[in-house]
Amino acid sequence: MPTYDMVYGDETQVVKERYEDVDLEREDGWLVLFRGKEAILRVQEGHVQSIEEVQG
Repeated sequence: MPTYDMVYGDETQVVKERYEDVDLEREDGWLVLFRGKEAILRVQEGHVQSIEEVQG
């Protein structure tokens, strides 16, 4: 499973995280990260400043 580095947030708070072994899906303006069948993060695409798949 892929690993992603993501920066997201708004003008008041920015979060930089690495998510390992997740699947990424896009749903109606949302980015959703899954680990197995469980969604571990859901964020509006408009709040995502960058997302990159990390090559190992």
